[in-house]
Amino acid sequence: MQLETQQRLRMLCAVLALGGCWGVASGDEVTDRTKNPDLWADPGGDQALTRHSTLKNINTQNVHGLQMVWSQSSGTLRGHEGQPLVVDLGGTPMMYMESGWPNIIQALDLTDPDHPKEIWNYTKSTDRDASAVPRACCDTVNRGMSFADGKLVFGTLDGFVIALDAKTGKEVWVVKHAWPAHGETITPAPLIAEGKVIIGFGGDEFAARGRLDAYDLGSGKKVWEFYATGSDKDVGLTADSNKKHPEYGKFGQDLGIHGYPGDEWKRGGGAQWGFYSYDPELKLVYTSSGNPGLWSPSYRCGAKTQKECNSGKWDNKWSMTIFARKVDTGEIVWAYQMTPFDQWDYDGINENMLEDLTVDGKARKVLIHFDRNGYAYVLDRTDGTLLRAHNYVTVNWAEKIDLKTGRPIKVEAHSPFLPNGNVQACPSAMGGKDQQPCAIDPSEPGIAYCPTNNWCMEDEPQERSHTQQGTVYVFANVYMYPEKPGVTGRFIKFNFLTGEKVWDIPDPYPNWGGALVTDGGLAFYGSLNGDFHAVDRATGKIVWQRRLGSGIIGNPITYKIAGKQYVSVWSGIGGWIGLPVTAGLDLSDKFGAIGATAMTKAANLDKIPMGGTLYTFRVE
Repeated sequence: MQLETQQRLRMLCAVLALGGCWGVASGDEVTDRTKNPDLWADPGGDQALTRHSTLKNINTQNVHGLQMVWSQSSGTLRGHEGQPLVVDLGGTPMMYMESGWPNIIQALDLTDPDHPKEIWNYTKSTDRDASAVPRACCDTVNRGMSFADGKLVFGTLDGFVIALDAKTGKEVWVVKHAWPAHGETITPAPLIAEGKVIIGFGGDEFAARGRLDAYDLGSGKKVWEFYATGSDKDVGLTADSNKKHPEYGKFGQDLGIHGYPGDEWKRGGGAQWGFYSYDPELKLVYTSSGNPGLWSPSYRCGAKTQKECNSGKWDNKWSMTIFARKVDTGEIVWAYQMTPFDQWDYDGINENMLEDLTVDGKARKVLIHFDRNGYAYVLDRTDGTLLRAHNYVTVNWAEKIDLKTGRPIKVEAHSPFLPNGNVQACPSAMGGKDQQPCAIDPSEPGIAYCPTNNWCMEDEPQERSHTQQGTVYVFANVYMYPEKPGVTGRFIKFNFLTGEKVWDIPDPYPNWGGALVTDGGLAFYGSLNGDFHAVDRATGKIVWQRRLGSGIIGNPITYKIAGKQYVSVWSGIGGWIGLPVTAGLDLSDKFGAIGATAMTKAANLDKIPMGGTLYTFRVE
């Protein structure tokens, strides 16, 4: 099947001269399929997570005529992150959708693209673990599925990774990957590369120990497994890891153990619950890890002062880290920690976008990462060399990132440390942006389009009362508030090489959904009040918008069938920012949902109804 797919795509590229085709096929089925711009065959559109489409039937001249042509309920309420897939299945255009808990899958035949027909649906009916719902931080969301070899592969909140026959919806294999009793819940979309399904889970706020596994696509058999904390062997470090940059951490020191006091590494977080990228030429998988367990920092340090805890000895490796792993073995080629000894919950899981461009006169294969800590990092993805680190939102917790050492120069006055010490910091724990992915266009080098958060916080660490996995493991009172009254979201065009903000669009509502850019000169994104926007990429002017049925935290996609281009996006308020709405929390508690209730109140999100609907648009 893989060979047939490659041959079809080569022929299609030759006949249609599609702009998205990259020459000789790489040999990876997913890589080859994503070269067809008429599909949306991978969670990020492609394995580089560009969220860019060469389609331009919908453009700045005709976008005013964009109208909704159909919608489809997910069958659930609460938060809807992620995106559907659109693939070719034996000549039939198909869309696959996954809801949040209990993770309902729908298969839609798009042969008549204005009137899709559901041909099957699936929900796992046995061995479910409803305890995953209160253990899910944050909300019962899911970020989508992946497709290869005729199989649809996805995770469920309660810890199953499932492969279905994409034609029939029948189970091909099911594995138990995460255990809610240990604080583990699955919200990420898997990455499929070289016949392997690669996936992590969430759970840092429930004392989980982060782990990344690879399963055989054909059988579901585990191929490799590595942790974010523990011994070098557990983590996947070898004598060749960080060869170019030993200052990042070397083999032979078991930094994943000794960077924590006592046995705190066993609850050391580092879960990898974001989006994953893949370079088919380098055969490297790129993932990022989250916060190192509890938010009361002093418990993660064996010293007594802020200065000692930031000496490099207590970095809490390998939380807050970008990993480059060999796809075949999972071994680490390089690993760069962005926020050593995290003191703010600046979860490092945000997407790693891949692009080839010229930096300082030299051609580089780069990785671009807009981190929660407010800095946009640019690294050479072959060896981890740090090339740039510019703040893209207001930052006061650090003066800068030292490009020589890779370490932040922290500001003690804005660094929470001891219990009961209240500290102000920007950005808030929700970050300069959270999981909402940016988009890049390789024909516009150095530029990213990003939905951002624009609020700060007061963080007061608390005394630790337990060390039980599967129970809330935070121990901090956090109050979040808008940096500027009346503005909680900004959609920005940002030059990550120069640090220049080209333009930004302020929004009274948070922009918690992802971005999409197209060759029609447009960028698409959504707001939490339900407004879905199209923006002229050149000017930053909103040229079209429609109000959907609920807040938007999903990621737009675009595809083309029968000569017509379509744009689809999930509507359904939720995620961390919307959890007070979906869980019905008391907004008078300003510390609720680790600070989200205050932001819900400030942005009037309690006036936004819940939802769970996919909306699809085209130009009439």
